[in-house]
Amino acid sequence: MNSGTGIYKSGVLAFLAGAILIGALLGAVTFCFMGSDELSMLSVFSNSFVDVRSSGDLEEILVRSFFSSTVFLAVVFLSGFSSLGQPLAVAVLLLRGMGWGVAMSQLYSIYGGHGALLSAMFVLLPAVITAAALMIAAREAVAMSNILLCIVFSEGQHSGLRQTVRLYAVKFLVLEAVAAVAAALECLLTIIFAGRIFEYLKLLVDNQISLQ
Repeated sequence: MNSGTGIYKSGVLAFLAGAILIGALLGAVTFCFMGSDELSMLSVFSNSFVDVRSSGDLEEILVRSFFSSTVFLAVVFLSGFSSLGQPLAVAVLLLRGMGWGVAMSQLYSIYGGHGALLSAMFVLLPAVITAAALMIAAREAVAMSNILLCIVFSEGQHSGLRQTVRLYAVKFLVLEAVAAVAAALECLLTIIFAGRIFEYLKLLVDNQISLQ
């Protein structure tokens, strides 16, 4: 079954990438205007982020990263079964981008220029892989949603729908594997760099506090 929507044109992926980037920008701006209570709450998550990676708890890193990506992929997957699921798929990209924007801004606020290095290494690198998976997932969900929308307003035969749904599910299984690769990359970066980097940054922060 052909969706006939032109959803596989390159401009669609560019639009979806733009949604993630806008979300990241909104996340950074939101972080800047958060009150002390919200920032205090976020600091708990930041300390957890640092503690987990500095301790090298690979199992927890893998579970957190993979579970988070799976949740977002699952929501996008389900949005494809709604004839009006296109806005939800795009909203998921915006929300995920906001999460990355807040995380990177938070690390920068704590560690300054060193936080930018942490963001690039432990947030941005895995995020590129996950973002690519989410963009493709959103494109597939929009295509599936458009097919269902055509069925709703069409009086023709619905031939090939079962095969289309099966192919749709297989594509998301592949994207789930990509999310697993992103989680594995986080673990690899942790094994190679995390212990030394976070120990060094902790010493810097402690020295700054003692000087004050």
